[in-house]
Amino acid sequence: MYVLPIHIPTYVEDGRYYTDVSWKQDLLLVRDWLAEAYGGLTLVTPSLPRSEADASVMQLDEIGRDDGIDVVASFDLRCRTRDYWRAQGKQWVADLQSTFDKAKVVHCSAGEAFRPMWYQAHQAAVKANIPTVLHGPDMDPHVTQTGVKGKLYCAMFDRMLRKTAGEADICFFKQGLVYDRYAQYAKRIESFCHSMHQEADVISVEQLRTRLKQLGPGRPLRAVYAGRFVARKGLNDAIAAVAKANKHGVPVEYHLYGSGPEQTILIAQAQSLGIADRVIFHGFVRYDNTFLSKLAEYDLLLFIPTEEDTPRMLYDTMAAGLPLVGSKIPFLEYRVDSDQMGRLVEIGDTEAAAVELGRLYQEPARLKSLSHAAREAGVRHSLEQWYKQRAEWTQEVIMPKQVSTMVAV
Repeated sequence: MYVLPIHIPTYVEDGRYYTDVSWKQDLLLVRDWLAEAYGGLTLVTPSLPRSEADASVMQLDEIGRDDGIDVVASFDLRCRTRDYWRAQGKQWVADLQSTFDKAKVVHCSAGEAFRPMWYQAHQAAVKANIPTVLHGPDMDPHVTQTGVKGKLYCAMFDRMLRKTAGEADICFFKQGLVYDRYAQYAKRIESFCHSMHQEADVISVEQLRTRLKQLGPGRPLRAVYAGRFVARKGLNDAIAAVAKANKHGVPVEYHLYGSGPEQTILIAQAQSLGIADRVIFHGFVRYDNTFLSKLAEYDLLLFIPTEEDTPRMLYDTMAAGLPLVGSKIPFLEYRVDSDQMGRLVEIGDTEAAAVELGRLYQEPARLKSLSHAAREAGVRHSLEQWYKQRAEWTQEVIMPKQVSTMVAV
């Protein structure tokens, strides 16, 4: 059995289990690509009543045996941190250990430091001599945690992750700042991309050529963004760059999909800069095949964040054949260096971003070349390619260990 202890809660109602629709998609991929070779997937999670789900930000779907997934719903996540250390943490480990008689792999994803469910799960698996996989954090906590409490958090997290990485049979860390900081401590390390598009979602060469034929004088350059409207995404800088490009005589539109606390500010900014007709807010959309097709109608991704970020959006836009105008954060630098599908500017340099937009408009050959490179990267980074690779890497280290354990017994 492939055991996946995770901090994401399962919602419980009348003996039925529910989880967020987007997270269920990830679980089904784990079931089909990673767990099948080990006898199926067992999910161990903290629990919450279904009534605790925020209907405004998530859609729930039932999950369980009908999906080929065993669910172990552990302690109530509403407990205080002090209570977690007194009692619920022990319950978490006990519930996890109840799966160990069939467990062939325990796959832990690095989560928070103050309630380190992932760390305790890993330590329990190591003690039981069960092969382990460690999935690194989405973001480097040194970026997201601030103040005195943040320093304490990072110190605790660093200690736990370094130890766990050195013990895990294989580690998967996202390319970018997380990999750069923590890869050195791993016994076996592989970098990976967290894409969700399938090979069939990638724009065809013919579709891309048709779109690129539309480039020319009189047609605005159509930039796009999809995600949360929060300050660190740099959307205010992006709008400023669009305004400067238009002022320089480069017609650029900026289409934004999503929502967030900065939306009112961004709308007011576009109005104050006189480009309200060039900055179009389309509202929240669900990421699916239809939206991926919609992305293919644009010309490029304009994403100039102010700090490290690792958005799945980048891979979705690659699948749509969209090059990137971005800022020099480690994740984007890694991707542009590897895939050669974009241009980067210094963080906060809106004039440089405007210049890059102008170059792409005035030099269609440059935009066409980057667009084809983006499409090729989309093919390489499809979920089929990455899950297949992760499954092969896992079996390379897990299977020999299982055989040696059987021989020793």
